[in-house]
Amino acid sequence: MAETVNRRPAASSDTPSNGVSPTSREVSERLAGLLRERPDVVSTTVAGTTAGGLAVEAAEITDRGVPNDDKQHVLVVAGQHGNEETARLVALRLIDFLLADENHETLRRQRIVVMPNVSPDAAEADTYATPAGIKPNLDFGPDGQRSPEAAALRKIADALQPDVYVDIHARGHSGWSHDMVLFPPTRPYTEDEHLLHTIASQMAASGEASGIPHVVHPLTWPGWGGYDLNQPSSTLYMYRQFKSLVFLTENAESHDDPVNGSYALETRVASGVGRLKPLLALGNARSPQSFYSGYPLPPVVGMHHAGVVGIGKTAAERRKSRIALWQQSDAFEAVTAVVPEKPGVKRLRVKYSGPTLATGAGFQVRAAGHRALGSVTIDGRPLSAGEADGFVSWHDAHTTFAVAALPSLAPGEHEIVFQFR
Repeated sequence: MAETVNRRPAASSDTPSNGVSPTSREVSERLAGLLRERPDVVSTTVAGTTAGGLAVEAAEITDRGVPNDDKQHVLVVAGQHGNEETARLVALRLIDFLLADENHETLRRQRIVVMPNVSPDAAEADTYATPAGIKPNLDFGPDGQRSPEAAALRKIADALQPDVYVDIHARGHSGWSHDMVLFPPTRPYTEDEHLLHTIASQMAASGEASGIPHVVHPLTWPGWGGYDLNQPSSTLYMYRQFKSLVFLTENAESHDDPVNGSYALETRVASGVGRLKPLLALGNARSPQSFYSGYPLPPVVGMHHAGVVGIGKTAAERRKSRIALWQQSDAFEAVTAVVPEKPGVKRLRVKYSGPTLATGAGFQVRAAGHRALGSVTIDGRPLSAGEADGFVSWHDAHTTFAVAALPSLAPGEHEIVFQFR
């Protein structure tokens, strides 16, 4: 994300001669056109208004004829920095991709909100920060947002509570360089980083089909928010608040030299949209490590062999449970497997000191081999099979997973015992 550039202002009434496009006006006109063309799957909202009087817009793309209760939630944003026009273009082309007939299953299963131009004043001035000198992506401090741009993004995020968050950027003055797929720092002693790195690698491989090389690594540069969970960045906000799967992407660009300074426009688009395709496909599939189809969200606390997970029969119920558990993650003082383990038995000891959670909790284990689950008890109480008050089990290629679900979790020490056959 290039911060050092401050090129001449771009008039909103036309495409400027230096090739900066799409402008804020072009973005708004395209969203209005999509709303007219596809009201069955496109809706738009103005999430906020900038100091310059421009709208910060969001477009929701989903099959409005399918109830939302069991849909995955995805938030894709671009244009947090105004001089990164490739990011705005990729966001618009992503909407075009989603509206293709062959992708309608994604719209049946997912609610995807795209904010293609979060900082329209900066886009008009062709500058990195807003006219007030604020970088919206770093305007997520504990005291709230100083800029209307970041406030608009937070408003959409808090309403959607995304399972997946993608922040699209561009690397100005990088020319024929590399693109990037990045992910934030994660909570210690979880499998979150492994999962994010695995998905980011899949995204990068898909983006490289465009011919542009990619790199994958954590968000270590301070301009992205720094490698610290307490930094005030939008990427970390989404992880801290919702335990979203979070990715930040970068396109190489040099739009002040559109002939020799950048990859061809269609190549940049192919890279930017291409790396989002395998990510979106995960929302339509079932991970071997998950009982339900949808994005492979890791345990809220702990790991797959001994962890705490959200529960519920619908995606909406599981999302609510997951976020409630995540907000109390520090109150889980212990989630441990009792060792040494005995053949056919898995014991979990849980110590929880937070408030009673009416949205429930699931306790997950993983056992070697394919086994049948014979019985499950929580604090000596036997459970029956059930998704929200009981137990479920399933297999991947080599192992067995099981989850014991409590509809309400009270503070205290708990023991969960799984007997396998």
